[in-house]
Amino acid sequence: MIAAPAEMAASRAQAPVASILRQAITSFRQSAKMVEAPTTALPAYVKPQAADWGRIVRARAGVAAVYFPALGTFLSWPFIAQSVLDGHMGQL
Repeated sequence: MIAAPAEMAASRAQAPVASILRQAITSFRQSAKMVEAPTTALPAYVKPQAADWGRIVRARAGVAAVYFPALGTFLSWPFIAQSVLDGHMGQL
């Protein structure tokens, strides 16, 4: 079966789009290959490092010491403002 001229024109119109899409996918793949780290196997004789739990706990405690008070202040400021400004909104 021979394709109609309208079908041939439609396929020719889609060819540049497919070509651009193919080039975009190829360039994305190449950029991903440049970003990823080289894959090298670790030697078998290297022992894994033990976790330094003391350092990890100190770091997390330092973050929590700042995070939770800041979060509490941020979430409770409407209640603090209500108690400070209660009855004094119209007075300047």
